[in-house]
Parts: sequence; structure tokens; C-alpha cells
Amino acid sequence: MHARNTTAAVLAVLALTLTACSSDSDDSKPEAAPSSPAAAPASAAPAGDRHYETAQDIADALTAAGLTVSQPQEQKDDSYITKVGGTPYSLTITDGDGPASGEAGINLFPNPEALGAWIPLSKQFGGIAVTDDQWAVSLPTRNEAARTDSERLAPKVAEALDGTVQQ
Repeated sequence: MHARNTTAAVLAVLALTLTACSSDSDDSKPEAAPSSPAAAPASAAPAGDRHYETAQDIADALTAAGLTVSQPQEQKDDSYITKVGGTPYSLTITDGDGPASGEAGINLFPNPEALGAWIPLSKQFGGIAVTDDQWAVSLPTRNEAARTDSERLAPKVAEALDGTVQQ
């Protein structure tokens, strides 16, 4: 039982370190991720169809909503996301009210259950994210300024993607 709790704790810390609580210094660059939806260029889903297949679809929808978004970069290190068969990406997201407060993440999950297991982990460690059925946009929370910026930005991201704010 102790080994299972320790493993769960390590996975939780690793997941949030690589997603919701990312920082500007990226000394934990990924090694390998399983094949799954890539960030291949694609247009944003039409307003009536909010299903996003790729990280680029999500970035395009955020851009179409007036947010400033950098090109998503696939993260290839081991993390909770990769261990469940998903793919994490890093990027920056701003709304023009100042520079990005740190790296955000787009996490594409293989199924709703994997995302459902990630949400309480993110919340437990103070993460701020916007989610739907198989993806999460994880916003920076590395310090108080980043947290404040992410709390302000999360509703705008949720509106742009028709998602739900998790915090």
C-alpha cells in the first residue's frame, strides 16, 4: 500500500511539474511520447463544432478568439500525460494585457477517464486549467503573479474553447 501511495504521489508531482505548474526554465525536456494526435496544422473547428483533434486546433481557436498564442511544442519527456497515452504540448497564451506569465500547456488525453484522473491531481497542486472531454489547457501558476494572470485568463480561454475552468 505504501508503494502505491508513493508511486501515486510521484506521478502527481511529475504531472503537475510538467503541465499546470510549468515554469520559464525548461530543464525537464521530454524524452519520448507515444504516437497520438500531433500538432499538425489544422484550422480551428467551426463555432458549431467544438471538437479539437490537435494542439494546433486549440491554438488556432484561441487565436481566432483574439488571444495571442505561440506555436505549440510537443513535450516528449515522461509524464502522467505520456504514461496514459496522451501528448503534452507547451506554449504561451496572452490576451494583450502584458507578457505571458509563463508556459501554458495543452494536454491531449487518449480518453475522458485519463483526463478525469488528471483533473483532481491538478486541483490538488493548485493548478488552473480549462478542460473538455479529452483535452486540458493548463495555465501557469508558478508564482502569485502567474496565478493572478491565469485566474483572469482562464474564463477567456474557456469561452474561446467552450470548455470548463478547473481550479
